[in-house]
Amino acid sequence: MNIAIIFAGGTGVRMNSQTRPKQFLELHGKSILLHTIEHFEFHPDIDFIVVA
Repeated sequence: MNIAIIFAGGTGVRMNSQTRPKQFLELHGKSILLHTIEHFEFHPDIDFIVVA
């Protein structure tokens, strides 16, 4: 069983984000976190995803 662990913490100080955490910043209409989850969700070798 292959598990993807996504570490979704942090404030985004180096990304100059004053309003929201970096994982919720948008890229092409979706949050960075959602892009990451979708990448692993459709990967054939990943059985389970943990967001921490």
